[in-house]
Amino acid sequence: MSMHEWVAKWQNINLFDCFDGQHLNVMVVQNEASRVFECIEEINQYLLEAESSRTLINRSPAMPRGKVVFLFFDQTIEATCRNLGVEIALPRHALVRDMDSKIVTTEVGIQAGVSSVPCVLTQIASYDDLRKAAQSGGFGERCVVQTAYGDSGKTTYFISTESDYKRVSRSIEKEERVKVMRWIRCTGSAIEACATRWGTFVGPLMTELIGIDTLTPYPGGWCGNELYEAAFTPEIRRQVRDKTQAMGDALYERGYRGYFELDYLIDLDTNEVFLGELNARITGISAMTNSSDFCESTIPLFLFHLLEFDDGCEIDIDVDAYNQMVLEHGAIGVASQVILKYTDDPLKIVTRAPVSGVYTMDDTGTLVLKNAGYRRRDALAENEAYVMRIIRTGECAYKGGDLGIMFMNCVIRNTEGVLNADGVRWVTALKACFEFRNLNQIERSRVELEYNPANAKSGRSQ
Repeated sequence: MSMHEWVAKWQNINLFDCFDGQHLNVMVVQNEASRVFECIEEINQYLLEAESSRTLINRSPAMPRGKVVFLFFDQTIEATCRNLGVEIALPRHALVRDMDSKIVTTEVGIQAGVSSVPCVLTQIASYDDLRKAAQSGGFGERCVVQTAYGDSGKTTYFISTESDYKRVSRSIEKEERVKVMRWIRCTGSAIEACATRWGTFVGPLMTELIGIDTLTPYPGGWCGNELYEAAFTPEIRRQVRDKTQAMGDALYERGYRGYFELDYLIDLDTNEVFLGELNARITGISAMTNSSDFCESTIPLFLFHLLEFDDGCEIDIDVDAYNQMVLEHGAIGVASQVILKYTDDPLKIVTRAPVSGVYTMDDTGTLVLKNAGYRRRDALAENEAYVMRIIRTGECAYKGGDLGIMFMNCVIRNTEGVLNADGVRWVTALKACFEFRNLNQIERSRVELEYNPANAKSGRSQ
């Protein structure tokens, strides 16, 4: 979001138009064949193959063909880009995939001197194996298991009993190694950074909303963030800054460069700060980072990523001074976001969805459209929110599918990590903007297989 305001000739190429044709820097590629995609990589490949995309890339033989950036990509996309003569401004897919593993993240953390929650990395083939691993780590009867890969907490499992284990055993036992962790009483936090040849630039620290059942069907699922000064003590902010800079430097030594995000877990009983996981990519908090008051008044973090992939560019910026400035001023103002997913089991057709734009809330707790648009920073008043609609009217909502994102200007959670009164009020109002109907028999037979969440390898099925 907002990169077109910073980067000349920036162009978004999308399959879905969240902005209903209003965003001049969004080119929408129509899905003429109504193809069903199983993952975001397939969508990106489709976009690259579109005639309109190739026309854009080849718009002038005398002009450089530019660079491309993806959320998710693979080796097929790398080959397509080579054939098109465009550079992917990201590390190699094989390296990204390796760094994205929660197992590898833990090992990189050890190298960088950044500790995770006490854990055991091992293969689990039965509940007895899990108990032995937990016993060897001194974790007691309760533990948390994470597999190497999984988006938005979908493969983080909280296990207290054998019945808990049986519900997820298939996902755990198919892995070569999993991460078995102590179950701690904690609050989550998230921070983005950028590893470059000049050093690691670190963004502002945010809270995380995890497993809010009105927003996500996943107990360990990420569903929102906040950015404000009082969220963390200065000491915790300093620790996270130092740990993140060390992690970025360690990643760069392994060949990874550019944008990444880290989750940290803060033990509420001891105040210890533990490394959670690494997202080796642009992430769901990037809009919060780069649209923040701080980045609006200085250099957005994502620009350092673009500069890193411009080999002819040199900058004269003191990385430590930048990071100190973020530490002191990065959390000015109050901003938050929630990610609303469809939480029900039955597939339904969306019959009403909001347009993207600026909303206010009236005295009845209803969102009222002030103006449609695509600028998050047009909604900065306390009683305003910016809503970015993801799913459109007529589409099929499936469990875990994204419905919309809402950006607000207030604190929305309490110290226990659950929604406070303001959070409940805004989330309730957003959910009321969506309405659904049941599928008829013809629709059900056509889409039940197509929208099976098991088919979604790295993102939203469509």
